[in-house]
Amino acid sequence: MDTKESEHVPARLQALRRARGLTVAADRLDTDVVVVGAGPVGLMLAGELRLGGAEVTVLDRGEAPAPRPRAPALHTRTMEILDGRGLLDPPGTPPREVRGHFGRWAASSGADVRRRFELRGLTVTEEHVEAEAFGPEGAVRVRGRYLVGCDGGHSTVRRLTGARFPGRVLFAGDAAHRRMPAGGRGLDLGVQDAVNLGWKLAAAVRGWAPPGLLDSYDTERREAGRRVLATIRAQPHLPPGGPGTGTGTAPYASLRTLLGARIPHARLVTPWGPVMTTTAMLRPGRGLLLDLVGNPALRCAARPWADRVAFVTARPEAGAPPGPLHGTDAVLVRPDGHIVWTAPDGTGAALPRALLRWFGAGAEEQQPPSGIDD
Repeated sequence: MDTKESEHVPARLQALRRARGLTVAADRLDTDVVVVGAGPVGLMLAGELRLGGAEVTVLDRGEAPAPRPRAPALHTRTMEILDGRGLLDPPGTPPREVRGHFGRWAASSGADVRRRFELRGLTVTEEHVEAEAFGPEGAVRVRGRYLVGCDGGHSTVRRLTGARFPGRVLFAGDAAHRRMPAGGRGLDLGVQDAVNLGWKLAAAVRGWAPPGLLDSYDTERREAGRRVLATIRAQPHLPPGGPGTGTGTAPYASLRTLLGARIPHARLVTPWGPVMTTTAMLRPGRGLLLDLVGNPALRCAARPWADRVAFVTARPEAGAPPGPLHGTDAVLVRPDGHIVWTAPDGTGAALPRALLRWFGAGAEEQQPPSGIDD
């Protein structure tokens, strides 16, 4: 996001906040989430939070995005994530300039990105986090329900919190994975952190997060960091082309291996239009219940979660060879693309339990589950 563009964002967002009853003052701003750091990770997280319906203010001490060359080869999983948000340049390549690309996306989503704001203090209570920053017009306080440090390996947020880890302060990217060697897939990890955390934190802010959802961010991403670090350390001892050297995903051998994995890329035919990919179905940032056999019982079971989960009926292209989804009748997918339920036998008996686990309590009265465009 260039300087000229950023000048117009705060005024528009201030009007929105006044309409919602949020505080706007000369020396204090109230928001849902404060993100510190406007690098690719912070901006990706800001867009994810906005996609989930949370207000977000990003603070960065820099005056403008630092020029940065095109990122090195990204992991296949990261490419899938970018495609799942419409962030790949045609024809399916990473953006040439990562920071500016994510900055434009964050701004267009409605994130309030404020540059030349240096974080100088933090106050954490049971109800909020207040950041004390110094900006172009002097000191300002920014209060949010949560604060996320995305400010790199030498994180100011981490320095201000010291050895304490307040429950309302979280970390993503290099600020979270401090032991990662330089150049060791840091951008991959950071983008994946942002997409894992964004929808969960937005759910907490909006009040529908089930117990343990936000805690799962730390559990899942710590394990991901350990796996990546182990692979990096083992890399010099692996033969060229040997295990661990590729960036692709392993073949899906069974339905069991689908659980917990990202939904595989597949081209499917939908009732309302042309062929659509599974990654494109994730772009609205909601959960996805993908029905591959046309089972009306699934739509009924998902009805109470219609505001959080899109229901899509689709089938493989005619004449296409069996793909990774072959043999399953339906899958439930989190907003970050991970499969949390499969239906191999045409029944949806365990579906409500999975919906409750990942999307909270359903509404008593709801409209039929909507499609991805609603």
